[in-house]
Order: sequence, then C-alpha cells, then structure tokens
Amino acid sequence: MRIFEIILLITATLFPFFIPIKKDFVSKKIPLAFIILVTILHFIFEGYRWQMVPTYLMILILVWCIHKKYSFFKTSRFRKVVTGTFLILVLFIAWTLPSVLPVFELYTPTGNYAVGAQYIHLKTDQDEIITSEIGDKRELMIKVWYPATIDTEKTELYLNEGDRVSFALKYGLPKSTFNYLDDVNTHTYERPMVAKGTFPVLIFSHGSYSQASGYYSIIEEIVSHGYIVLNINHTYESTGTLFSNGDIKLYDADFDKKYNNQKTAEMVWNAMENYKKATTIKEEYIAIENLIRNYYAGDINDRWSTTISLVIDELDKWNSSGFLKNHIDTSKIGVFGHSQGGSAAGNALLDDDRIKAGINIDGAQWGKMVDTMMTKPFAVISSHWDSDHLNINKHAYRNGSTSDFYKAKVLQSGHSSFMDIPVMINVPIINEAGSIDPFKGYKITTEIVVQFFDKYLLDKPSSLLELNSTYPALEIEFIKNNENGLK
Repeated sequence: MRIFEIILLITATLFPFFIPIKKDFVSKKIPLAFIILVTILHFIFEGYRWQMVPTYLMILILVWCIHKKYSFFKTSRFRKVVTGTFLILVLFIAWTLPSVLPVFELYTPTGNYAVGAQYIHLKTDQDEIITSEIGDKRELMIKVWYPATIDTEKTELYLNEGDRVSFALKYGLPKSTFNYLDDVNTHTYERPMVAKGTFPVLIFSHGSYSQASGYYSIIEEIVSHGYIVLNINHTYESTGTLFSNGDIKLYDADFDKKYNNQKTAEMVWNAMENYKKATTIKEEYIAIENLIRNYYAGDINDRWSTTISLVIDELDKWNSSGFLKNHIDTSKIGVFGHSQGGSAAGNALLDDDRIKAGINIDGAQWGKMVDTMMTKPFAVISSHWDSDHLNINKHAYRNGSTSDFYKAKVLQSGHSSFMDIPVMINVPIINEAGSIDPFKGYKITTEIVVQFFDKYLLDKPSSLLELNSTYPALEIEFIKNNENGLK
C-alpha cells in the first residue's frame, strides 16, 4: 500500500477509539483538519481507487462524528455492540482490499539497457481452427520488447485494455476492476527507438487462459540484458487479445470444452489413480504413458509450435524494414514459455531447426517428447510441487538428450511465481505462488534464463551450476549428453 493509504487506514482504525470528542471548538478543529488534509493529499498524489471505498466510508463517518461531537462508544451496551461489530467489519474489509489488491511494484531490471515495447499485428495464411467461421485465418498480436534508447518517451501502462478486460471477465468481475493498474509503474517505455546494435531473439509463449503480457517482472529483466523478446498472444487461448483496430478477442471456452470433456476427465482420473498405486518408476510410466501422448494439451503444443515457426518466418522481413530494421540477429533464436507455453517451447525446439535453445518454465511436457529425445540445449525450471504431484516431466523426458540439459527447481515457489500474479494479488493461498518472496523468485528465474541463453546463443561463459550455492532457494542439476535417458 502507498503512504497516504496507510495513514488513512490507521486514522480510520484508531480515531474511533482514541479521539475524545469535547465541546470546545479547538479540540474538534484539529482532528478534522488532520483527516481532511490527509484525504486531500491522498487524492492529489495517489488518486482514487475502488479498494479504498470502505476506508473512505470510515473517513466520512469520522468527520461526521467529530463535527457532531458524537462518540462511537458513549452510549448503551446494545448500541456499543452494534457499533463495534459494524466498525470491526468495515475496518476488516478496509484493510483487506488494498492489501490483497495493492498498487504494487514490479521487479526493477538490473541490465544495462532500457526497455521499450511495440506491437506487431501478424496476419497469417494459416486456417483459424478455433472459430467456426469459414475462411477465417489465424491472426496474432505480438508484443515486441526490446533494448531501447530513451528520449522523451513515457513508460507504458501496466497491461493493455485487452488483458485487463479479459482478466476481469475471467473471474466475473466488472470491467473497471483493474483500472487501478494505471497507478502501477512499469519500466517499459512506449515505442522508443531500438538501441544500437543487433540482438538475439527470444520467443515467449504465455500459459493457457492467462494474461499474455502478465510477465513484466521477468521479461523486462531479460530484455534489459540485451535480448529482443517476442511475446506471442495466442488468440482465443489467452484471457484476451487486443488487436490494432480495438477489437478484443476473448478466450474461446466452447473450443476448450470440445476437448476438455468427460472422456478427457476420465482419462486423467484413471491415469492419476494408477499413478498413485505405482511402486516403481516403470509402473508410474505405464500408468500415465497414454495420458502423456494423448492429452489434448499435446495438440495445443503442436499448434503453438507451428505459430512460433510462423513468427520466425517473419524475422527476415522485420529485420529489413520497420522499427526492428537491422537490429535482429536471425542466427541466434531461442524460445521459452510458462506453463502451456513452456511445454510448447519444448515442441518448437524439436520442430524448428532455426531455434538454437529453449526453456520450459513449469510446463508439463505433453505430447510427442516422450517418443523422442532432445538434441539441443534445453532447461526445465520447475516450481516446488508437493511430493504427490503428478510428475509428467519425469517421464516425458525419459529418453534424455544428446545435448546439454538442465533441471532446476525454485524451492517454496508456486506455479504463478513466474508471473506478475504474486505482486498483483498479495495472498499466497489465492495466488498459487508459494511462500517464496516474489522478487527472489524473479531474480532466480531470470538469472537462469539470461545465463542459459548467454551461454547457448552468445557463447558467453556460464556459471549456471554455481547458482546452487548463490541461492539456497534453488536446486539445479546439469545432465550432459545423456543418450541413455533421464529416467
């Protein structure tokens, strides 16, 4: 919470109990002046936000009580109980709302470059299979984050209208719920010039049904170290996509229901039950082999992998004209993603020879990986799942790799620890981010990502394995040229 918000809340909490209401004018004037001054300063320097409405209500009640010389508790026992109950309830809500949904700070980038961003609207000739419109072609919005030279540009607002509106609708909230995010300061500048030089490209995919660009804390940090990040918004599969003409295309729940159906649920349930009964690694694999190959998320991997290749097809064009002209090193392409996007990154690394290295951040590797092996540098960064969690990746990567392979676990983290969710929603039991300090989680994750791509795209020396001693909250294992598998 911000300073005047805290002062208002403390005022609303303490004044009803400790401010004596006397008959003389001076004693009334001082608390009234203080409350009014703090409220005015709050609105001038911090601005209104709906999470503070219960606090504003308490402030109005206080002003009225002081003006009328009315004491909260100088009355009958019954009225004291009613007044006290009301006070406790309102104050609980008043403290909870701005604490749970604060005007938060993002992780501050530590690299040498400022960060800029622009959008590219990519129209493809690929059929759009998610919608039912005949002849509809796949269209994508890609947020390009890049090292920048700053002149007079301003930093952009946190999350665009498509991300905000769709995120609210996902949870059945009013569209205006996230207007307060205007007060969140990003480190990304709107449409500045690209910094001098050429830069390697990392293609990033979000998690299924999540905010496509809700990863400021890790992406800004990565870009500040000299990378262009192409943040794909997978249309109809994120919470929502804002297109250049103002249209917002939301997540297509009907398409998801075609595949995430009763038959799929039974397949998952049977696999999990058999997995729990397994006493050996071989029995575990037999229990979930069919699930790994045929779960519908594997089809998403294939579809998103194709999308990643379509984006790579455009790199030469973007490098010859437009704001990225002569700034892309098309020989140095990496891919990474979170959750479903991390799983898709694994597929893309198999499918496209132009991609040199990849990272899967906490994604279950569904689909064809189980029937092949990795042949390029790859890393899997995992959150700290419970011991009874269905460990798909232990078996999906069973055939191993002919190249360098890393497995990292960020201890005490959760699935959303790699997003901005832990700072946006400040309640671990709700945000699924574990107990790790969010900034520590971002620091560990981005250091792995930057060092990994520095090594395998830029041929820089790496101290990846030394991160174990640098961060007690990290477990990282390196497996090299393991043709006999990772079993």
